[in-house]
Amino acid sequence: MLASLEPGASATRVRGVGRRRATLAAALIAAAALNCGERGAVEPPRAARAGFDGTRAFADLEELVHIGPRPAGSPGAARARELIRERLRQAGWVVEEHAFEAGPPGAKPRRMVNLIARRVDSTAERVLLITHYDTKDIPGIRFVGANDGASGTAVLLELARVLAAYELPLAIELVFADGEEAFGASITRQDGLYGSSALAERMRADGSLERVRSVILVDMVGDADLNLVVDQGSSPLLREIFAREAERLGLGAIIDPTAEMTVIDDHTPFAALGVEHVLAVIDFQFGGRVSPGRLWHTAGDSLESVSASSLNSVGRVLVETVRAVSEHWSKTGAPRARGE
Repeated sequence: MLASLEPGASATRVRGVGRRRATLAAALIAAAALNCGERGAVEPPRAARAGFDGTRAFADLEELVHIGPRPAGSPGAARARELIRERLRQAGWVVEEHAFEAGPPGAKPRRMVNLIARRVDSTAERVLLITHYDTKDIPGIRFVGANDGASGTAVLLELARVLAAYELPLAIELVFADGEEAFGASITRQDGLYGSSALAERMRADGSLERVRSVILVDMVGDADLNLVVDQGSSPLLREIFAREAERLGLGAIIDPTAEMTVIDDHTPFAALGVEHVLAVIDFQFGGRVSPGRLWHTAGDSLESVSASSLNSVGRVLVETVRAVSEHWSKTGAPRARGE
C-alpha cells in the first residue's frame, strides 16, 4: 500500500504524519449520536454461534507464511489461493475465480487471480470486504509477508466463518485480491493494485458496482504493536461506525488518533469509480510509531512481529462494524455511486 500524509515530516513512501487528536474525538461524538438513533441488533438465526477467534485466524496466517513468498503469478500465490479457497468452502461460501493478466508498462503481463466469495445471489446489494494475499517480490529478501499479505487474509477467512452464522440485511462479499503490490519500488498509477483495479472495472462494466454500498479494506492488521491509522480518504460515516464499535467493545485504543494519512490500497480503485463509502482498516506504522514503520517490506515482516491478539481485536470490531453498516443501509437507504 501507499500513503500520503500531511506535508512537513520525513518518510520513505509517505510525506508526513498529522498529529491531530480532534479528528477521532469528533468521530466518536458523532458515532455516539449515530448509535443512539439507529442501532438495533441483527441477530443471527442460529442460537449457538462462535465469536471471532484470533487464535484460529493466526493459525491460517501461519499456514500462509509457511508457504513462503507469494508474489503475483508465482507458485506460492497459487498455493495460497488453494488454501483460501478450501477454507472458504469449508465455511459454506461459494468461491468465484476472477482471472486476468496485468503488469507494469514494458513488462510481460502475469496471470493473476482474484478470489470472490459470496453466500447469496450476486445481484443483491452488498458490503464488500477486500484484502490482498500476494506478497511483494523484494530482491535479496525472502519476504513472507506475515503482516503485509497474510494478516488481512487470515482476518477475512475467520470473518467468513463467523458471518456465515448471520442473516444480515445486505449481502456480504469477500474479495481476496491478487497483485496489490507494485513490481517497482512503490505503487503508482501504472503499477500496483492490479487485482482490485481489474475487479472494480469489471463490476463497473457489468453494472454490479452500482449495488456495492460500502467497501472495507483490511490490510496490515497483525502488528503485535497494533496502531490503526486514521485514513483521511475513508468515509466519515464508516470511520464513525468503526470507532463507535471499537469503543463499545473496549478496544478504542487500537486506533491511533495521531496517525492521519490518506491510504492508497485496494479500496482506492472502487472509490475512484464512484463508491462513496469506503473504509481502510490498516496499521501503516509497522514497527514503531512512524509510517510506514521499520519492519515494512523487510525480512522482519515475520511471525515474530505479529500476534493473534491483534487479529482478534481487529476481527471483533469488524464483525460489529459489518453488522452495523449493513443495518444502517437497510434503514436509511444507500446512495448510488457518484456520477450515476
